[in-house]
Amino acid sequence: MMEFLNLALTFPTVIFSALLLVVMLFWLITLIGFADIDMFESDLEIEADASQSSGLSSWFSMGFGGIPITVSISLVVMSSWLISIYAHKFFAYLLGDGMWLYIFGVLMLGVCLLIAMPIAAIISRPLQRFFSSAQTSQSSDLLGLECVVVTGKVTNTFGQARVKFQGTEQLLEVRAENDEQFTSGDTAVLLEHLKEQHCYIITAKPW
Repeated sequence: MMEFLNLALTFPTVIFSALLLVVMLFWLITLIGFADIDMFESDLEIEADASQSSGLSSWFSMGFGGIPITVSISLVVMSSWLISIYAHKFFAYLLGDGMWLYIFGVLMLGVCLLIAMPIAAIISRPLQRFFSSAQTSQSSDLLGLECVVVTGKVTNTFGQARVKFQGTEQLLEVRAENDEQFTSGDTAVLLEHLKEQHCYIITAKPW
């Protein structure tokens, strides 16, 4: 146990340990209801369209099959951390001291990251069908259906709700307008689909 902690808390593995801590905190905040799984999707799509990026970013999008960027990054960080633990354990003698520690340490971080990305992409494949089915149902077919709010609140920039569609339950990104107030457990109606934002406008039930 002490050896494991020593590896996790010393350079270079401590870099991935810190990133893993950030990932864990994000998912904790998401479970509480103060963050969205898809919270970075719109910004990344706009940035990609503006720059017409290719190479690594294009591979990243294709390799992970369209699952939320927060999920794919989490998988990459966890895989990198685990690989780094074992690389640090078996190749610590190569790190040396002083300046060489940081030179070979940075090299080890890069190699671990490169190895982790295809591994994380393979791990993500069983998850892709869940997110692709949710994306397919995000259309005008859902308009008018009732949904149940699952986050602590719904605003014009934040909120999630569950809706039953064709025998399955989907988790959707939802937004409120005109200062309507919604809390967890409230029932609302899907009023409008915002394609670019990947979310729905909801309103209170008229009945």
